[in-house]
Amino acid sequence: MNALSIFCLLLGTSSLMLAQALPKTPERILAERILELNIDQIAGGANGQPITLSDLRSQVYPFLAEIGQGKSNAEFEKLLGEYGRSSLEEIINRQLAITEFKAGGKIVSFYIDSDIEDTIRRDYGGDRNRFVASLRVQGLTPMSYRKLIEDRIIFEHMISQIRRSALEVGPGKLQAYYDTHQADFSRKESVQLRQIALRQGASETVAEGKARAEAWAAALRDPAKLPATLARFKVSLTKKTPELGFAEIAEIISTDDYAKQGGDTGWQPLEELNERVGGVLRQLKDGEVSEAQQFDIPGSPTIWFILKREGLKAAGTDTMDDPKIRSLVEERVRSQEMDKAVKKWFAELRAKHYVEYR
Repeated sequence: MNALSIFCLLLGTSSLMLAQALPKTPERILAERILELNIDQIAGGANGQPITLSDLRSQVYPFLAEIGQGKSNAEFEKLLGEYGRSSLEEIINRQLAITEFKAGGKIVSFYIDSDIEDTIRRDYGGDRNRFVASLRVQGLTPMSYRKLIEDRIIFEHMISQIRRSALEVGPGKLQAYYDTHQADFSRKESVQLRQIALRQGASETVAEGKARAEAWAAALRDPAKLPATLARFKVSLTKKTPELGFAEIAEIISTDDYAKQGGDTGWQPLEELNERVGGVLRQLKDGEVSEAQQFDIPGSPTIWFILKREGLKAAGTDTMDDPKIRSLVEERVRSQEMDKAVKKWFAELRAKHYVEYR
Protein backbone atom coordinates (compact mmCIF):
# COMPACT_ATOMS: atom_id res chain seq x y z
CA MET A 1 0.00 0.00 0.00
CA ASN A 2 1.58 3.33 -1.07
CA ALA A 3 1.80 6.50 1.01
CA LEU A 4 -1.14 8.15 -0.72
CA SER A 5 -3.40 5.21 0.08
CA ILE A 6 -2.38 5.40 3.71
CA PHE A 7 -3.10 9.12 3.59
CA CYS A 8 -6.68 8.46 2.46
CA LEU A 9 -7.16 5.96 5.27
CA LEU A 10 -5.66 8.35 7.80
CA LEU A 11 -8.16 11.02 6.86
CA GLY A 12 -11.00 8.54 6.58
CA THR A 13 -10.46 7.11 10.04
CA SER A 14 -10.14 10.54 11.65
CA SER A 15 -13.27 12.04 10.00
CA LEU A 16 -16.41 12.27 12.13
CA MET A 17 -18.64 13.05 9.22
CA LEU A 18 -18.80 9.58 7.69
CA ALA A 19 -22.28 8.10 7.97
CA GLN A 20 -20.90 4.64 8.84
CA ALA A 21 -17.55 3.45 10.21
CA LEU A 22 -15.16 1.86 7.75
CA PRO A 23 -14.80 -1.93 8.16
CA LYS A 24 -11.91 -3.19 10.28
CA THR A 25 -9.71 -4.23 7.37
CA PRO A 26 -5.98 -4.88 7.78
CA GLU A 27 -5.27 -1.62 5.95
CA ARG A 28 -7.43 0.37 8.37
CA ILE A 29 -5.79 -1.28 11.38
CA LEU A 30 -2.39 -0.35 9.91
CA ALA A 31 -3.55 3.24 9.44
CA GLU A 32 -4.75 3.39 13.05
CA ARG A 33 -1.39 2.11 14.27
CA ILE A 34 0.37 4.82 12.25
CA LEU A 35 -1.87 7.40 13.86
CA GLU A 36 -1.17 6.01 17.30
CA LEU A 37 2.59 6.07 16.78
CA ASN A 38 2.41 9.52 15.15
CA ILE A 39 4.55 8.27 12.28
CA ASP A 40 4.61 10.47 9.18
CA GLN A 41 5.11 9.03 5.71
CA ILE A 42 6.72 10.54 2.61
CA ALA A 43 4.23 10.70 -0.25
CA GLY A 44 6.60 12.16 -2.84
CA GLY A 45 9.14 14.86 -3.45
CA ALA A 46 10.79 17.26 -5.86
CA ASN A 47 14.54 17.75 -6.17
CA GLY A 48 15.12 15.86 -2.94
CA GLN A 49 12.61 17.92 -0.95
CA PRO A 50 10.17 15.43 0.65
CA ILE A 51 6.40 15.90 0.69
CA THR A 52 4.84 14.16 3.66
CA LEU A 53 1.35 12.97 4.50
CA SER A 54 1.20 15.86 6.97
CA ASP A 55 1.67 18.26 4.07
CA LEU A 56 -1.22 16.62 2.23
CA ARG A 57 -3.44 16.55 5.31
CA SER A 58 -2.97 20.30 5.83
CA GLN A 59 -4.15 20.85 2.25
CA VAL A 60 -7.18 18.55 2.38
CA TYR A 61 -8.53 18.92 5.94
CA PRO A 62 -10.27 22.28 5.24
CA PHE A 63 -12.35 20.58 2.53
CA LEU A 64 -13.31 17.40 4.41
CA ALA A 65 -16.87 18.51 5.20
CA GLU A 66 -17.45 19.47 1.57
CA ILE A 67 -15.93 16.25 0.24
CA GLY A 68 -17.92 13.97 2.52
CA GLN A 69 -21.32 15.64 2.59
CA GLY A 70 -23.99 13.18 1.49
CA LYS A 71 -21.41 10.63 0.28
CA SER A 72 -21.17 6.92 1.00
CA ASN A 73 -17.94 5.47 2.38
CA ALA A 74 -16.85 4.34 -1.08
CA GLU A 75 -17.62 7.72 -2.68
CA PHE A 76 -15.86 9.51 0.16
CA GLU A 77 -12.70 7.42 -0.19
CA LYS A 78 -12.66 7.92 -3.97
CA LEU A 79 -12.99 11.71 -3.69
CA LEU A 80 -10.46 11.78 -0.90
CA GLY A 81 -7.97 9.98 -3.11
CA GLU A 82 -8.59 12.45 -5.93
CA TYR A 83 -8.09 15.43 -3.61
CA GLY A 84 -4.94 13.83 -2.22
CA ARG A 85 -3.43 13.24 -5.67
CA SER A 86 -4.37 16.76 -6.76
CA SER A 87 -2.82 18.24 -3.61
CA LEU A 88 0.37 16.25 -4.15
CA GLU A 89 0.66 17.56 -7.72
CA GLU A 90 0.08 21.14 -6.54
CA ILE A 91 2.75 20.89 -3.84
CA ILE A 92 5.24 19.40 -6.31
CA ASN A 93 4.53 22.20 -8.81
CA ARG A 94 5.00 24.74 -6.06
CA GLN A 95 8.35 23.28 -5.00
CA LEU A 96 9.59 23.14 -8.59
CA ALA A 97 8.63 26.77 -9.23
CA ILE A 98 10.40 27.93 -6.07
CA THR A 99 13.50 25.87 -6.94
CA GLU A 100 13.57 27.37 -10.42
CA PHE A 101 13.43 30.90 -9.01
CA LYS A 102 16.13 30.31 -6.42
CA ALA A 103 18.46 28.85 -9.05
CA GLY A 104 18.89 32.29 -10.57
CA GLY A 105 17.36 34.87 -8.26
CA LYS A 106 16.73 36.05 -4.73
CA ILE A 107 13.68 37.77 -3.32
CA VAL A 108 14.18 41.20 -1.76
CA SER A 109 13.56 41.03 2.01
CA PHE A 110 11.45 44.19 1.83
CA TYR A 111 8.57 42.31 0.16
CA ILE A 112 8.49 39.63 2.85
CA ASP A 113 8.73 42.19 5.65
CA SER A 114 5.92 44.27 4.13
CA ASP A 115 3.64 41.25 3.79
CA ILE A 116 4.19 40.23 7.42
CA GLU A 117 3.70 43.78 8.69
CA ASP A 118 0.45 44.08 6.70
CA THR A 119 -0.80 40.86 8.30
CA ILE A 120 0.07 42.03 11.81
CA ARG A 121 -1.61 45.39 11.21
CA ARG A 122 -4.70 43.95 9.51
CA ASP A 123 -5.36 40.80 11.55
CA TYR A 124 -3.80 41.58 14.93
CA GLY A 125 -4.34 45.31 15.32
CA GLY A 126 -0.60 45.90 15.06
CA ASP A 127 0.10 43.73 18.13
CA ARG A 128 3.19 41.64 17.33
CA ASN A 129 2.87 39.63 20.55
CA ARG A 130 -0.63 38.46 19.54
CA PHE A 131 0.74 37.54 16.13
CA VAL A 132 3.58 35.45 17.61
CA ALA A 133 1.15 33.77 20.03
CA SER A 134 -1.10 32.86 17.10
CA LEU A 135 1.86 31.33 15.26
CA ARG A 136 2.69 29.26 18.33
CA VAL A 137 -0.85 27.83 18.40
CA GLN A 138 -0.40 26.81 14.75
CA GLY A 139 2.90 25.12 15.54
CA LEU A 140 4.90 27.80 13.70
CA THR A 141 7.79 30.04 14.64
CA PRO A 142 8.38 33.53 13.20
CA MET A 143 11.17 32.05 11.07
CA SER A 144 9.07 29.18 9.70
CA TYR A 145 6.21 31.59 9.01
CA ARG A 146 8.61 33.90 7.20
CA LYS A 147 9.69 30.95 5.04
CA LEU A 148 6.04 30.24 4.16
CA ILE A 149 5.51 33.87 3.12
CA GLU A 150 8.73 33.89 1.09
CA ASP A 151 7.68 30.73 -0.77
CA ARG A 152 4.20 32.13 -1.45
CA ILE A 153 5.55 35.40 -2.85
CA ILE A 154 8.05 33.54 -5.05
CA PHE A 155 5.41 31.17 -6.38
CA GLU A 156 2.93 33.95 -7.13
CA HIS A 157 5.68 35.95 -8.87
CA MET A 158 6.71 33.02 -11.08
CA ILE A 159 3.12 32.20 -12.03
CA SER A 160 2.35 35.83 -12.83
CA GLN A 161 5.41 35.97 -15.11
CA ILE A 162 4.26 32.92 -17.07
CA ARG A 163 0.70 34.22 -17.34
CA ARG A 164 1.90 37.62 -18.50
CA SER A 165 3.68 35.92 -21.41
CA ALA A 166 0.28 34.69 -22.67
CA LEU A 167 -1.62 37.97 -22.46
CA GLU A 168 -1.22 38.85 -26.13
CA VAL A 169 -3.76 37.00 -28.29
CA GLY A 170 -4.10 37.55 -32.01
CA PRO A 171 -7.34 38.08 -33.96
CA GLY A 172 -7.06 34.58 -35.39
CA LYS A 173 -7.38 32.95 -31.96
CA LEU A 174 -10.27 35.24 -31.05
CA GLN A 175 -12.17 34.36 -34.21
CA ALA A 176 -11.46 30.65 -33.79
CA TYR A 177 -12.81 30.72 -30.23
CA TYR A 178 -15.89 32.66 -31.28
CA ASP A 179 -16.60 30.29 -34.19
CA THR A 180 -16.31 27.26 -31.88
CA HIS A 181 -18.46 28.76 -29.12
CA GLN A 182 -21.12 30.67 -31.05
CA ALA A 183 -23.85 28.98 -29.03
CA ASP A 184 -22.54 30.83 -25.96
CA PHE A 185 -23.37 34.13 -27.63
CA SER A 186 -26.90 33.37 -28.73
CA ARG A 187 -29.53 35.59 -27.13
CA LYS A 188 -33.24 35.68 -26.57
CA GLU A 189 -35.27 38.75 -27.47
CA SER A 190 -33.76 41.29 -25.09
CA VAL A 191 -34.38 44.81 -23.90
CA GLN A 192 -32.13 47.41 -22.34
CA LEU A 193 -34.02 49.57 -19.90
CA ARG A 194 -33.72 52.10 -17.15
CA GLN A 195 -36.19 52.21 -14.33
CA ILE A 196 -37.20 54.41 -11.43
CA ALA A 197 -38.88 52.82 -8.40
CA LEU A 198 -41.01 55.07 -6.16
CA ARG A 199 -42.47 53.72 -2.93
CA GLN A 200 -45.51 55.02 -1.12
CA GLY A 201 -44.31 57.33 1.63
CA ALA A 202 -45.06 56.61 5.29
CA SER A 203 -47.38 59.63 5.51
CA GLU A 204 -48.80 59.28 1.98
CA THR A 205 -52.07 57.78 0.87
CA VAL A 206 -52.01 55.54 -2.20
CA ALA A 207 -53.71 58.34 -4.17
CA GLU A 208 -51.02 60.84 -3.14
CA GLY A 209 -48.25 58.42 -3.99
CA LYS A 210 -49.83 57.76 -7.38
CA ALA A 211 -50.09 61.50 -8.10
CA ARG A 212 -46.42 61.95 -7.23
CA ALA A 213 -45.32 59.05 -9.46
CA GLU A 214 -47.46 60.28 -12.35
CA ALA A 215 -46.01 63.79 -12.00
CA TRP A 216 -42.48 62.43 -12.27
CA ALA A 217 -43.39 60.23 -15.26
CA ALA A 218 -44.96 63.22 -17.05
CA ALA A 219 -41.89 65.37 -16.37
CA LEU A 220 -39.54 62.67 -17.62
CA ARG A 221 -41.53 62.47 -20.85
CA ASP A 222 -41.26 66.27 -21.13
CA PRO A 223 -37.89 67.28 -19.59
CA ALA A 224 -38.84 70.97 -19.69
CA LYS A 225 -41.08 70.19 -16.70
CA LEU A 226 -38.28 68.68 -14.61
CA PRO A 227 -37.09 71.87 -12.84
CA ALA A 228 -40.63 72.67 -11.71
CA THR A 229 -41.19 69.07 -10.59
CA LEU A 230 -37.97 69.11 -8.59
CA ALA A 231 -39.12 72.30 -6.88
CA ARG A 232 -42.64 70.93 -6.31
CA PHE A 233 -41.38 67.89 -4.41
CA LYS A 234 -38.52 69.80 -2.76
CA VAL A 235 -35.85 67.62 -4.33
CA SER A 236 -32.39 69.18 -4.58
CA LEU A 237 -29.66 68.11 -6.95
CA THR A 238 -26.76 66.38 -5.21
CA LYS A 239 -24.31 67.47 -7.91
CA LYS A 240 -24.19 69.86 -10.81
CA THR A 241 -25.11 68.32 -14.12
CA PRO A 242 -25.14 69.90 -17.60
CA GLU A 243 -28.59 68.48 -18.28
CA LEU A 244 -31.39 66.71 -16.50
CA GLY A 245 -32.53 63.39 -17.90
CA PHE A 246 -33.84 60.01 -16.82
CA ALA A 247 -30.48 58.81 -15.48
CA GLU A 248 -29.89 61.93 -13.38
CA ILE A 249 -33.40 61.86 -11.89
CA ALA A 250 -33.20 58.09 -11.23
CA GLU A 251 -30.01 58.59 -9.25
CA ILE A 252 -31.77 61.18 -7.06
CA ILE A 253 -35.26 59.78 -6.47
CA SER A 254 -35.30 56.05 -7.24
CA THR A 255 -35.48 53.74 -4.23
CA ASP A 256 -34.16 50.50 -5.77
CA ASP A 257 -30.68 49.02 -6.20
CA TYR A 258 -30.25 50.49 -9.70
CA ALA A 259 -30.43 54.12 -8.55
CA LYS A 260 -26.63 54.56 -8.42
CA GLN A 261 -26.44 53.36 -12.02
CA GLY A 262 -28.96 55.92 -13.19
CA GLY A 263 -31.65 53.22 -13.23
CA ASP A 264 -29.74 51.18 -15.84
CA THR A 265 -30.57 47.47 -15.45
CA GLY A 266 -28.60 46.40 -18.52
CA TRP A 267 -29.83 44.01 -21.21
CA GLN A 268 -32.40 41.49 -20.04
CA PRO A 269 -34.38 38.77 -21.85
CA LEU A 270 -37.91 40.08 -22.28
CA GLU A 271 -39.45 36.73 -21.38
CA GLU A 272 -37.77 36.82 -17.97
CA LEU A 273 -39.33 40.16 -17.02
CA ASN A 274 -42.65 40.61 -15.29
CA GLU A 275 -45.33 40.02 -17.95
CA ARG A 276 -46.86 43.44 -17.44
CA VAL A 277 -43.49 45.20 -17.57
CA GLY A 278 -42.55 43.29 -20.71
CA GLY A 279 -45.82 44.31 -22.35
CA VAL A 280 -45.21 48.00 -21.57
CA LEU A 281 -41.66 47.86 -22.94
CA ARG A 282 -42.83 46.24 -26.17
CA GLN A 283 -45.19 49.18 -26.74
CA LEU A 284 -42.51 51.81 -26.16
CA LYS A 285 -40.05 53.00 -28.78
CA ASP A 286 -36.36 53.34 -27.98
CA GLY A 287 -35.86 56.43 -25.82
CA GLU A 288 -39.51 56.65 -24.72
CA VAL A 289 -40.63 56.77 -21.08
CA SER A 290 -43.66 54.92 -19.75
CA GLU A 291 -46.43 56.12 -17.50
CA ALA A 292 -46.10 55.20 -13.82
CA GLN A 293 -46.87 51.49 -13.39
CA GLN A 294 -48.51 50.73 -10.04
CA PHE A 295 -47.87 47.47 -8.21
CA ASP A 296 -49.77 46.63 -5.03
CA ILE A 297 -47.96 44.14 -2.81
CA PRO A 298 -49.99 42.68 0.08
CA GLY A 299 -48.57 43.76 3.42
CA SER A 300 -46.17 46.26 1.86
CA PRO A 301 -46.39 49.87 0.64
CA THR A 302 -47.52 50.36 -2.95
CA ILE A 303 -44.70 50.84 -5.45
CA TRP A 304 -44.62 52.56 -8.84
CA PHE A 305 -42.16 51.92 -11.65
CA ILE A 306 -41.32 54.40 -14.41
CA LEU A 307 -39.60 52.66 -17.32
CA LYS A 308 -37.44 53.91 -20.17
CA ARG A 309 -36.63 51.66 -23.10
CA GLU A 310 -33.07 52.20 -24.27
CA GLY A 311 -32.95 49.46 -26.89
CA LEU A 312 -34.47 46.21 -28.14
CA LYS A 313 -32.70 43.27 -29.73
CA ALA A 314 -34.46 40.49 -31.58
CA ALA A 315 -33.46 36.92 -30.78
CA GLY A 316 -30.23 36.01 -32.54
CA THR A 317 -26.47 35.71 -32.03
CA ASP A 318 -24.25 38.51 -30.82
CA THR A 319 -21.18 39.10 -32.97
CA MET A 320 -17.71 40.37 -32.20
CA ASP A 321 -18.67 43.69 -33.78
CA ASP A 322 -20.19 44.38 -30.38
CA PRO A 323 -17.31 45.70 -28.20
CA LYS A 324 -18.71 43.92 -25.13
CA ILE A 325 -18.77 40.56 -26.94
CA ARG A 326 -15.25 41.07 -28.31
CA SER A 327 -14.03 41.97 -24.82
CA LEU A 328 -15.67 38.83 -23.39
CA VAL A 329 -14.06 36.63 -26.07
CA GLU A 330 -10.66 38.24 -25.40
CA GLU A 331 -11.06 37.59 -21.67
CA ARG A 332 -11.90 33.93 -22.21
CA VAL A 333 -9.14 33.32 -24.75
CA ARG A 334 -6.55 35.01 -22.52
CA SER A 335 -7.66 32.85 -19.60
CA GLN A 336 -7.30 29.70 -21.71
CA GLU A 337 -3.91 30.74 -23.04
CA MET A 338 -2.62 31.59 -19.57
CA ASP A 339 -3.76 28.19 -18.23
CA LYS A 340 -2.03 26.46 -21.17
CA ALA A 341 1.16 28.43 -20.59
CA VAL A 342 1.25 27.51 -16.90
CA LYS A 343 0.60 23.81 -17.60
CA LYS A 344 3.30 23.76 -20.30
CA TRP A 345 5.76 25.45 -17.95
CA PHE A 346 5.09 22.93 -15.17
CA ALA A 347 5.58 20.09 -17.66
CA GLU A 348 8.94 21.59 -18.66
CA LEU A 349 9.96 21.91 -15.01
CA ARG A 350 9.05 18.27 -14.34
CA ALA A 351 11.17 17.20 -17.32
CA LYS A 352 14.06 19.32 -16.08
CA HIS A 353 13.97 18.38 -12.39
CA TYR A 354 13.68 15.15 -10.41
CA VAL A 355 10.15 14.29 -9.21
CA GLU A 356 9.36 11.30 -7.01
CA TYR A 357 6.11 9.54 -6.11
CA ARG A 358 5.80 6.89 -3.41
